[in-house]
Amino acid sequence: MDNPVSVQAIDVQLAARRGAFFRCPHCGKGNLFRSYLKQVDACAVCGEKFGYIRADDGPTWLTVLVVGHVVVALALIAVVSTTWSTWFSVTLFSALAVVMSLAMLPSAKGIFIGIIWAQKLAKADSV
Repeated sequence: MDNPVSVQAIDVQLAARRGAFFRCPHCGKGNLFRSYLKQVDACAVCGEKFGYIRADDGPTWLTVLVVGHVVVALALIAVVSTTWSTWFSVTLFSALAVVMSLAMLPSAKGIFIGIIWAQKLAKADSV
């Protein structure tokens, strides 16, 4: 083995990946959310508790970071290579930013919940 990966690192990556797909970080089968951004209190399949985990501003920060870089890059490319009017460009890229943010936010929250759960950074008694 040239580059060994610890078991814990694999568990964190797996938990984050499962969270990104709105699944329970523990079993990968149960739903992580009961609505758009409201997480379940416990997995319906394995019973693992998630209600005490708070992702706070992390998912929002990640979403703004990614969406901002993508939208600004596309806007700069459009300014250089097209002759679109200013109002059209502002409308297009504003709408793109809103749609991308709404689409990415649940996945970002799932990633943060998965990482927090795998790293045991939150305590169940703190609720």
